[in-house]
Amino acid sequence: MKKLLLPFVVLVLMSAPTLYAQTLMDYVLQVRGDTLVIKDFIDMGSQSNSLTNALNLDTLNVPAGRVYMLKANGVYPLATNPTTSTLRPTVIVGEDATRLVNNKNAGSAPPVICGATIEGQTSNTGQIQFANDLTIKNCSIIPAASDGTLGWNFFGCAAPNCRVLFENDLFEHTRWVVLTADKPGTKLYWKDCYFVNLSGQDCRRNGGVFDGFSNMDTILVENCTHVMAQGSMYKFRNYVYSRIIFNHNTFINCSGSVFESLGYESEMSITNNIFVNSNVQPFQKYVAGDWGEVDADTLVTGLVNVRNFPDNTYQVVPRKILVEGNVIYWDSRLNDMNTILDANAVNGYTAWQSQMVTMNTRSQAMFNDNATYPYLTEGVWYRELPTFTDPKNLLTDEVDSLKAFSVGTVDIASTNTMADWRLVYTGAGYYTYSDWPIPVDLSYSNADLLKGATGGYPVGDLNWFPAKKALWAAQVDAEHATIQSALDAGTTTITGVGEAGGSLPVKFQLQQNYPNPFNPTTQITFDLPKAGNVTLTVYNALGQEVATLVNGALPVGSHSVTFNAKNLASGVYFYRLTAGSYQSTMKMLLMK
Repeated sequence: MKKLLLPFVVLVLMSAPTLYAQTLMDYVLQVRGDTLVIKDFIDMGSQSNSLTNALNLDTLNVPAGRVYMLKANGVYPLATNPTTSTLRPTVIVGEDATRLVNNKNAGSAPPVICGATIEGQTSNTGQIQFANDLTIKNCSIIPAASDGTLGWNFFGCAAPNCRVLFENDLFEHTRWVVLTADKPGTKLYWKDCYFVNLSGQDCRRNGGVFDGFSNMDTILVENCTHVMAQGSMYKFRNYVYSRIIFNHNTFINCSGSVFESLGYESEMSITNNIFVNSNVQPFQKYVAGDWGEVDADTLVTGLVNVRNFPDNTYQVVPRKILVEGNVIYWDSRLNDMNTILDANAVNGYTAWQSQMVTMNTRSQAMFNDNATYPYLTEGVWYRELPTFTDPKNLLTDEVDSLKAFSVGTVDIASTNTMADWRLVYTGAGYYTYSDWPIPVDLSYSNADLLKGATGGYPVGDLNWFPAKKALWAAQVDAEHATIQSALDAGTTTITGVGEAGGSLPVKFQLQQNYPNPFNPTTQITFDLPKAGNVTLTVYNALGQEVATLVNGALPVGSHSVTFNAKNLASGVYFYRLTAGSYQSTMKMLLMK
């Protein structure tokens, strides 16, 4: 179906207003109760703008449940950019609600909302301004025209206090980010979405999902996958949000900062996510052009960044950040990037630093200072590569591409952009189409990760595990409440075990915890030459059990677990590992 549509798309797209009477029904294929099925590009006789015109003309006697439905495999180019109604919410849905990563029906691609190429005019790259609540589901959103003209973003904020929900949407391309917002009270939700090839502008900071320019209300990103991105993914800058939630997401080969922040967020939870080869671009504190988007103390930011509020600038509130149950992994091929840049003295700079860290030294010290910051909580990190079922060349050739871009783009004279990663629809003629069906399978088989998230669910985007996703969805409200309670109490929700990697061990061994003495978290590492049931238990000096860190089957390998003693008193503690007939006990010191 898509190949039949393509010749029409790359032909001239003409603006509809001069050819059609301006009545709503000229753009409606079918009425289904309160739902209008909107004609696509082919239905309109190879004319664009049916969606824009339908939104603009639907003003009289509009039912409260109005939905604009777009056809599966349809194409909806925007020759002019609509602003949604100020009077009511706008709901746009694709007709096939099958989760994107599970949908293998080649004839049921999500409808494409994109820009338009117009004869004799500059191509329009498409944009929707929301002036009230907006919901978009089951669609493919491409801020570009079919001739390859690329837009800066696709969604903008036209009024305060709007709620925007993207669910089961596919996003590809952008010169800047997908959405920008600058109005207070904005609430943004991304659920079950797939992002790919967020690139196009020759700037190492550009190519992401969101950029904010106001103290806003809520951002929730849950069960989303991000693959091959160029710049900073989610930009919080120096603003404060009422709530930020990143839960069960997957990030693979994202060059820039996943969370670009000056460190002033609170009420933030980063839980149960996978970060593989992300936060890769090296950092140099004097690079021209980066100012305004770097840490105020010119430190690397890592994945998590926190800093004290500047005097007389922000309302001082308790800093609440929960980070736990996340996978981190960086390919060893990325380890020499700083050395390469120092040797070449790019733009005269040396002393390049890696951002492939969980957090900088200042942030880590704040998380470790339980007396001053009781609600900065760091739980387990799983330091291993998921054994993805079918990642194609994401972890081979594309790592080399990621490295080449990340090294090359630090030059302020660079015109590098990250090359598109395409496996199904290749070539310029498919610019406004994404690979379909989605060609990778990012489920995995790691035993510890399959039960490593809150509630014993798999870590990362659960859409790759549809049976587990269904079970998770039935309890999602309870999980959100658990995470919120942990955030408010300064506690963790899970005890997780991370595999440290390296060659397989040849004997049982329990290592000394590090750091020791510690406050309030420490890492305990142990080696298992055989798979089997394992317990790791912590006791106080009186021999009373105070925590069970592991109790279950683990595979062969070197494992690590984070022990958080935030709620325990200073003193000597003992931890005991039991694996089959092997048993070992070691001492550690908690000093607060």
